[in-house]
Amino acid sequence: MKAVIYARYSSDNQREESIEGQIRECTAYCEKNDIIILQTYIDRALSAKTDNRPDFQRMIKDSAKGLFDVIIVWKLDRFARNRYDSAHYKAQLRKNGVKVLSATENISEGPEGIILESLLEGMAEYYSAELSEKVIRGHTENALKCMYNGGTPTFGYMINEQKHYQIDPHAAPIVLEIFKRYDQGATVKEIRDWMNEIHVGTRNGKPITLNFVMYILHNRRYIGEYSYRNIITPNGIPAIVPEELFDRVQRRLERNKRAPARHKAEDDYLLTTKLFCGTCGAMMVGECGTSSAQGRKYHYYRCVNSKKRKTCTAKHKSVRKQPIEDAVINAVIARIMDDNFVEYIADAVMNIQSKENSTSSILEKQQAEIERGINNLLNAVQMGMVSTSIKQRLDELEEAKRDVEFRIAQEKIDKPLLSREDVIFWMHRFRKLDMSTLKDRKQLVDSFVNSVTIYDDYILITFNYKEGETTLSFSDIESSDLNSNGGPKKTR
Repeated sequence: MKAVIYARYSSDNQREESIEGQIRECTAYCEKNDIIILQTYIDRALSAKTDNRPDFQRMIKDSAKGLFDVIIVWKLDRFARNRYDSAHYKAQLRKNGVKVLSATENISEGPEGIILESLLEGMAEYYSAELSEKVIRGHTENALKCMYNGGTPTFGYMINEQKHYQIDPHAAPIVLEIFKRYDQGATVKEIRDWMNEIHVGTRNGKPITLNFVMYILHNRRYIGEYSYRNIITPNGIPAIVPEELFDRVQRRLERNKRAPARHKAEDDYLLTTKLFCGTCGAMMVGECGTSSAQGRKYHYYRCVNSKKRKTCTAKHKSVRKQPIEDAVINAVIARIMDDNFVEYIADAVMNIQSKENSTSSILEKQQAEIERGINNLLNAVQMGMVSTSIKQRLDELEEAKRDVEFRIAQEKIDKPLLSREDVIFWMHRFRKLDMSTLKDRKQLVDSFVNSVTIYDDYILITFNYKEGETTLSFSDIESSDLNSNGGPKKTR
């Protein structure tokens, strides 16, 4: 039989060593029962109470490919601690011809084995629910006394022997300084850089990040508020930051959250890094200006050589943003709405996969040759030609066949192939994108457009596939705004 191993540990006081122990016992079980191991799926620090485990879901998906016969687990509670999930996924695996086997729990195949398996799964679920209930109960009791409940202590505090919060004399002044600096106008990035300059790190010794600073600025624990689940106790722990300073910081955080991001305009330009000047070959970058006459704001792309070096002689040194982006979007939509184009892409993907997957082709040819050799020897045996050398050769070919089958299965797991239906389905997804949203427009451009080049008389759109080009004249584009020779002048 061909098998895969599934190993998992939760976050409650378990470490990498537990994974190694599970794999070691599962491997020993496979060797004892002459089972070939193809691959190992591992989920670290993830509870089995949920099925939201990346490698678990990948294993279930791979089971439909018919590559393995069994899943080996150290104990059944590694697979699931929820009876519904266990029954649901085992039914799905049975449909795919795959069984789940425990390396350490001796469960027979008969009716009594079904009862035992159900009992073990029920006990695992009960243990998990009981443990969770006990942990919450203990944490609730601690919370009512404003005591430490585990985890990494909050920066600025230390925990005494009675598990109560105490101010850290070294870190607390830094927390207060962070709030003061932000209140006085410093940015989160400036605060992060300052902390790294004075060699302040996290409790784990890692450099300070933007998220770390934001966590400090939002944490109400610094004004003495203790909270756990629905238990909130004002003045439950020593305060580090005055409440009026904390409130001012929260108001500034809220204002900055609503304010436009500094680089938003840069992100909104869909053709950034894709738009080029056909005359000088330089990149065209997004800019924004305001008309001095009407005070109207304009967005456009401009050749960098016309701006910095003033060496570009192009007729269209700058083009309005909206018309050129709409023209490119419309050109891509025209492609993906064409069924012939979708079929062409599907054919191209299949052709590329067949070329790239040469290893599988070679292995399959070897498999076919070995099977022909085995059939020839079996025919010879049926005709009465039995000898020691024939039997030895047959054993060698059987061993070679098992080896090739194992390598083919591994290749399919490591390099899964897309079907033609998968590619067509993926292409049809683009037809449903909402072109009124920036996210979907960006996805369309990033997926299909390689470059856009502005010449004096036409625009050349190059797509991400062989011989994929479209030429548009300026008259093809509905807006005459595209024919601007320069960006608007900025007011002082």
